[in-house]
Amino acid sequence: MIPTHVIPYRNGELRIGWASWDDGSYTDRSIKYAYRDASGKISRGCPELPFDILIDMLIEAYSQGELGFLFSGGQKSTVDASKMTSGELNTERKQVAMALITLQKLMLDFPWVNWKDVYNTMGARLDQLKEELERQRGS
Repeated sequence: MIPTHVIPYRNGELRIGWASWDDGSYTDRSIKYAYRDASGKISRGCPELPFDILIDMLIEAYSQGELGFLFSGGQKSTVDASKMTSGELNTERKQVAMALITLQKLMLDFPWVNWKDVYNTMGARLDQLKEELERQRGS
Protein backbone atom coordinates (compact mmCIF):
# COMPACT_ATOMS: atom_id res chain seq x y z
CA MET A 1 0.00 0.00 0.00
CA ILE A 2 1.09 3.54 -0.72
CA PRO A 3 -0.71 5.54 1.99
CA THR A 4 -2.31 8.84 0.99
CA HIS A 5 -4.09 9.43 4.30
CA VAL A 6 -2.89 8.29 7.74
CA ILE A 7 -4.36 9.02 11.17
CA PRO A 8 -3.43 7.63 14.60
CA TYR A 9 -5.90 4.99 15.74
CA ARG A 10 -5.80 2.89 18.91
CA ASN A 11 -2.41 1.15 19.01
CA GLY A 12 -1.53 2.02 15.42
CA GLU A 13 -2.90 3.90 12.44
CA LEU A 14 -5.74 3.87 9.94
CA ARG A 15 -4.31 4.12 6.45
CA ILE A 16 -6.06 4.79 3.15
CA GLY A 17 -4.14 4.72 -0.08
CA TRP A 18 -3.20 3.08 -3.33
CA ALA A 19 -3.65 -0.66 -2.99
CA SER A 20 -0.65 -2.97 -3.03
CA TRP A 21 -2.27 -4.84 -5.95
CA ASP A 22 -2.67 -1.66 -8.05
CA ASP A 23 -0.98 -2.17 -11.43
CA GLY A 24 0.51 1.33 -11.52
CA SER A 25 -2.63 2.89 -12.98
CA TYR A 26 -3.54 4.38 -9.57
CA THR A 27 -7.10 3.12 -9.76
CA ASP A 28 -7.23 0.58 -6.91
CA ARG A 29 -7.70 2.02 -3.40
CA SER A 30 -7.66 0.23 -0.05
CA ILE A 31 -7.84 0.74 3.71
CA LYS A 32 -6.01 -0.95 6.57
CA TYR A 33 -5.58 -0.83 10.33
CA ALA A 34 -1.80 -0.79 10.77
CA TYR A 35 -1.26 -2.05 14.32
CA ARG A 36 1.93 -2.31 16.36
CA ASP A 37 3.54 -5.69 17.02
CA ALA A 38 5.25 -6.80 20.25
CA SER A 39 8.39 -4.83 19.36
CA GLY A 40 6.36 -1.63 18.94
CA LYS A 41 6.75 -1.45 15.15
CA ILE A 42 3.88 -1.42 12.68
CA SER A 43 3.22 -5.07 11.82
CA ARG A 44 3.92 -6.09 8.23
CA GLY A 45 0.99 -8.53 8.48
CA CYS A 46 -1.73 -5.90 8.82
CA PRO A 47 -4.56 -6.81 6.41
CA GLU A 48 -5.37 -4.42 3.58
CA LEU A 49 -8.93 -4.33 2.23
CA PRO A 50 -10.46 -3.01 -0.98
CA PHE A 51 -13.41 -0.76 -0.17
CA ASP A 52 -15.99 -2.98 -1.89
CA ILE A 53 -15.01 -5.88 0.38
CA LEU A 54 -15.10 -3.57 3.39
CA ILE A 55 -18.72 -2.72 2.52
CA ASP A 56 -19.57 -6.42 2.15
CA MET A 57 -17.94 -7.08 5.53
CA LEU A 58 -20.03 -4.36 7.17
CA ILE A 59 -23.23 -5.72 5.62
CA GLU A 60 -22.41 -9.25 6.81
CA ALA A 61 -21.48 -8.04 10.32
CA TYR A 62 -24.75 -6.11 10.47
CA SER A 63 -26.77 -9.12 9.31
CA GLN A 64 -25.20 -11.16 12.13
CA GLY A 65 -26.13 -8.54 14.75
CA GLU A 66 -22.53 -7.45 15.34
CA LEU A 67 -23.15 -3.74 14.71
CA GLY A 68 -26.31 -3.27 16.75
CA PHE A 69 -24.77 -0.46 18.79
CA LEU A 70 -24.44 1.62 15.61
CA PHE A 71 -28.03 1.13 14.55
CA SER A 72 -29.81 1.04 17.89
CA GLY A 73 -30.88 4.66 17.66
CA GLY A 74 -28.93 7.52 19.13
CA GLN A 75 -29.68 9.72 22.07
CA LYS A 76 -33.40 10.41 22.41
CA SER A 77 -32.59 13.93 23.53
CA THR A 78 -29.42 15.89 22.99
CA VAL A 79 -27.21 15.47 26.02
CA ASP A 80 -24.55 18.09 26.64
CA ALA A 81 -21.38 16.42 25.36
CA SER A 82 -19.38 17.71 28.34
CA LYS A 83 -21.55 15.58 30.64
CA MET A 84 -20.90 12.34 28.74
CA THR A 85 -18.29 9.68 29.44
CA SER A 86 -15.71 8.91 26.78
CA GLY A 87 -17.52 5.61 26.09
CA GLU A 88 -20.82 7.43 25.55
CA LEU A 89 -19.09 10.01 23.35
CA ASN A 90 -17.48 7.31 21.19
CA THR A 91 -20.73 5.37 20.80
CA GLU A 92 -22.71 8.45 19.80
CA ARG A 93 -19.87 9.64 17.53
CA LYS A 94 -20.09 6.34 15.63
CA GLN A 95 -23.90 6.51 15.50
CA VAL A 96 -23.90 10.07 14.16
CA ALA A 97 -21.15 9.28 11.65
CA MET A 98 -23.13 6.27 10.33
CA ALA A 99 -26.27 8.40 10.14
CA LEU A 100 -24.37 11.04 8.17
CA ILE A 101 -23.15 8.40 5.72
CA THR A 102 -26.76 7.27 5.25
CA LEU A 103 -27.86 10.89 4.85
CA GLN A 104 -25.17 11.53 2.24
CA LYS A 105 -26.48 8.56 0.24
CA LEU A 106 -30.03 9.92 0.53
CA MET A 107 -28.78 13.32 -0.65
CA LEU A 108 -27.33 11.71 -3.76
CA ASP A 109 -30.45 9.60 -4.41
CA PHE A 110 -32.95 12.40 -3.73
CA PRO A 111 -31.29 15.71 -4.64
CA TRP A 112 -34.65 17.48 -4.81
CA VAL A 113 -35.11 17.18 -1.01
CA ASN A 114 -33.68 19.97 1.12
CA TRP A 115 -31.36 18.06 3.48
CA LYS A 116 -29.24 21.09 4.44
CA ASP A 117 -30.65 21.80 7.92
CA VAL A 118 -30.59 18.14 8.99
CA TYR A 119 -27.08 17.65 7.60
CA ASN A 120 -25.76 20.80 9.28
CA THR A 121 -27.36 19.92 12.62
CA MET A 122 -25.94 16.39 12.58
CA GLY A 123 -22.54 17.62 11.41
CA ALA A 124 -22.44 20.16 14.24
CA ARG A 125 -23.26 17.40 16.75
CA LEU A 126 -20.49 15.21 15.35
CA ASP A 127 -18.06 18.13 15.73
CA GLN A 128 -19.16 18.63 19.37
CA LEU A 129 -18.60 14.96 20.15
CA LYS A 130 -15.15 14.95 18.54
CA GLU A 131 -14.12 18.15 20.34
CA GLU A 132 -15.23 16.78 23.72
CA LEU A 133 -13.37 13.53 23.13
CA GLU A 134 -10.21 15.50 22.33
CA ARG A 135 -10.73 17.68 25.42
CA GLN A 136 -11.12 14.62 27.65
CA ARG A 137 -8.04 12.95 26.16
CA GLY A 138 -6.01 16.09 26.78
CA SER A 139 -6.92 16.36 30.47
